[in-house]
Amino acid sequence: MKNVAGGIPRAARTALMPVFLPLLALGTACGAPSLEDSVEAPLASQSQGAASGANLYDAFSRANSATTLGSLELGGQPWSYTPSGTAWGISSGRAYLATDDATWNDHYATVNGAANVRVMVTLATPGQHSGLTFRFVDRANCWKLATDVSAGKYFLTKFVAGTQTFPLQLAQAPVAGDVLEVRTSGTRIDVYINGVLKGGVNDASHQTATRVGLLSSQDNLARFDEFKVYTQLGTRDATLQPFRSDSVWNLPIGRGATYADTTDPATRDFIATSIGGMNINAWANWDQYSHPITLAYTSNPWATVTDYNDSSRSGAYYIPADATIARGSDAHMHVINPARTFIDEAWATTRQSPTAYRAGRHHTIDLYGTGLGPQNGVRAYGGSAVGGLIRAWETTPTHPKYTGKIQHALAVAIDRVQLYYSSGWSGYDANGYGTAKGYVWPATEQDWGSESTYKGKVPMGAYFAIPPTVDLNAQGLTAEGKLVAQALQDFGAYVTDATGATWAFYVEPTAPSAFVANLRKDAPRLRSLLRRVTNNSAATPNGPGERRVPMLPALAPPP
Repeated sequence: MKNVAGGIPRAARTALMPVFLPLLALGTACGAPSLEDSVEAPLASQSQGAASGANLYDAFSRANSATTLGSLELGGQPWSYTPSGTAWGISSGRAYLATDDATWNDHYATVNGAANVRVMVTLATPGQHSGLTFRFVDRANCWKLATDVSAGKYFLTKFVAGTQTFPLQLAQAPVAGDVLEVRTSGTRIDVYINGVLKGGVNDASHQTATRVGLLSSQDNLARFDEFKVYTQLGTRDATLQPFRSDSVWNLPIGRGATYADTTDPATRDFIATSIGGMNINAWANWDQYSHPITLAYTSNPWATVTDYNDSSRSGAYYIPADATIARGSDAHMHVINPARTFIDEAWATTRQSPTAYRAGRHHTIDLYGTGLGPQNGVRAYGGSAVGGLIRAWETTPTHPKYTGKIQHALAVAIDRVQLYYSSGWSGYDANGYGTAKGYVWPATEQDWGSESTYKGKVPMGAYFAIPPTVDLNAQGLTAEGKLVAQALQDFGAYVTDATGATWAFYVEPTAPSAFVANLRKDAPRLRSLLRRVTNNSAATPNGPGERRVPMLPALAPPP
């Protein structure tokens, strides 16, 4: 990528191979907790707050006359069943597991949920190992609040990759009419029985839910009334701050993150003011070589975008006739669809007519996904171009969503003399990962031609942050510079692209010029404070441990 300081434009990258992700394997999951597991104590009591109908997401009730769960009185979501083929139904207004497979394995009936959710059900008839599931992915990856009728207690159980633990047990005998409730917010899980807070745990390892619902181990035992799902904190606007809360773009840095010092080769090259005889200017791309975002509507022209490097990446979608194409040779154009669920990203874009565009690379990215690759964005690291972009609303005090904070990681681009190449030749393997190596997770590729142009020690995808020991108030920063510094300390920054003789942040072109002027003034100081985080990985994203600041709210459902 080029910037205002000039440089070599990125060569067109060849097509990525199609990627077929395997389904998560369904493992067996169930059983009572070991009596050797400790009970969390003491247990506090707290009155249940009233649930607002305004954020009721889905429900069924005894007034529902359907004989199966396939028709809900409220919400209209389809139910999913695990294992496939499990039969659930409604009899006398109560949900139950209708078919037993002669095992004690848990059977689930689930609907869509969220990472932050409030889910409730009345247990009309308790059964052994029956109750609620939440943060459900599959049998081997889920949380549940369940009964142990034989032991006279409730328990909270957690499965991650098929490993079961029991972080909370409640010495309360399940009885008919008990209202089971779980509230999740960020890493916190709180359990209520009959409106009384019974305890809670923190969960930093399995925070994303796709489904919530009912569980039962055998048929003709448990019966459920008045199942309700409330969005707890699902308020984040995907058009303003996209991607899941646990995406690396939104995940706060872990308190267990370790930071390299300036003798570390990657850190040394990253903060260098001169390298290989080239001065490296610290900058913020804004009015050119940045990433404009345009909202589309169904009244806009239906247009084709032809990817001239790979026709399989071409697309057709609504594009406003005046959609912004970034100034500069990178010519990015990013358009959010009318449903506000996807963003189409294009690089090296030219408008041939209001209904026809050409681009060097085009991808459609899920705003509710991770924003990561492979084959999921037009930047050199293989992921979304809007990940890490400083948005106009974050920097405009008069914007209704302005908070005075930037609450996500930032994208940084550096010169090729700083970037690292290790081996291989430009191309892609069968899964879409780059075959020229040097990049590190979460990057999935690097610039085409890196084997001859990368000369430094900074891997594409490397993660940097300002260490927590740095006093930001003592750095002589402007208010705008401190705003960015706080984001760099709380969320960090990822290397996502290459520039020419410049170390650069990216600011949305509609952001205030005054903000950009002060950020550019402070950019050299901000660069000097950053250090590579050495224990960032897919297993410990943005470093291990408790998050430095609270998790972001879940994304609100599309409008």
